[in-house]
Amino acid sequence: MTHFIKVLAVVLLPLASPLGAETWVSGAITLHQVSGEVALKKLGGAPVMLTAEQVPVSEPGLIDCEAAYGSAAYLSTSNRTRIYFQGEGSFSIERFEQMMPNVDIWESAETETGQSRMIVNFRSGDIIVDNRNMLEASQCLIETPLGRLTVKRALWQMRIEFDPRSQIFDFTINCSDGRVRFTDLQGQQYTLRAGQRLAGAGARATPSIEIGERTDRSLEQIQRFKVILDQHAKAVNDLAQYLDHLQSIDQAARQSAAVPARRKTEMTRRPIVIEYADEPAPVTPFRGELKPPSAYQADLF
Repeated sequence: MTHFIKVLAVVLLPLASPLGAETWVSGAITLHQVSGEVALKKLGGAPVMLTAEQVPVSEPGLIDCEAAYGSAAYLSTSNRTRIYFQGEGSFSIERFEQMMPNVDIWESAETETGQSRMIVNFRSGDIIVDNRNMLEASQCLIETPLGRLTVKRALWQMRIEFDPRSQIFDFTINCSDGRVRFTDLQGQQYTLRAGQRLAGAGARATPSIEIGERTDRSLEQIQRFKVILDQHAKAVNDLAQYLDHLQSIDQAARQSAAVPARRKTEMTRRPIVIEYADEPAPVTPFRGELKPPSAYQADLF
C-alpha cells in the first residue's frame, strides 16, 4: 500500500505543479489611437494630454481616460479586450487582475490564456467594448451612474448624456454579439442579446426604460469600430507591449483581502473594497444680485 501511494504521488506531482505555478498579476493597457483632446492618467496621478504622434503607449491597467467633445481613443488590454471611447465624457478601469498570460500559446490563441477580472467605471460619453475574447470564467463589470452592467463575451456599446440643469440622464445600450445584463438602481434587471437595444431617459434613480431593436446609427458605429479593429489587429496581439507593465500580485495579500480572517464569534461578512478617489475640482463661488424691493415690499419690513 505504501509503495502504491508513492507511485501515485510521483504521477500526480507534474499535474499539480502548473496549478500551483499560476500567478495573478495586475493587467496592462495599450493606447493605440487618439484624435482630438484626450487625457490619460494613472489612478491617483496627474492627467497627461496625448496626441496622435505620442501613441502607441502602454501603461499599467488602472487608468482614467477623459475625452473632449468629438475626441476619441482606442485602446486594448492584456486580457484581449478592445475599447473605443468618444467624448465628451470619461471612463476609468478601477480593477484589473488576471492570470499571467502564457507566452508560449499567446500568439496562436485567439482568446485570453487565463482568467481575468475587470471593473470599469463609465460616467459619460460613447463607449464600445469588445470582450468576446475573454474566457467564460472571466468577469467584467461596468459601473455607471444609472446602474451596473455585467457582460459575458459580448460586443456592446453604451452612450450616456447628462443635462446638469434638469438633472436628466439620456442613455442607450446596444448589444451586437453575446449577452449584456443591465441592473438599474432599483434592482430591476434587463438582459440584452444580439440585435437588442435598451433606451432610457429621466432621473438617475427612476428613468423610463424601453427595449427595442438597434438603430442605423449604432450599426454604423459598430462598422467603423470593426474597421479600427482590423487596422490594429497585429499590434493588439503583440504580448510584448504588455509584459513590462504586468505586476505580480502577492497571493497571501490577495487571499486575505478576498477572504478576511474571521473570529469564531463573528458573523460572515462580505469584504469591503475601498478605492482612493481624486480630490474634487475647486468650486467657483457664484455671486448673485437682487434688485431693490418695491415700495409695496418695503412697507412689509
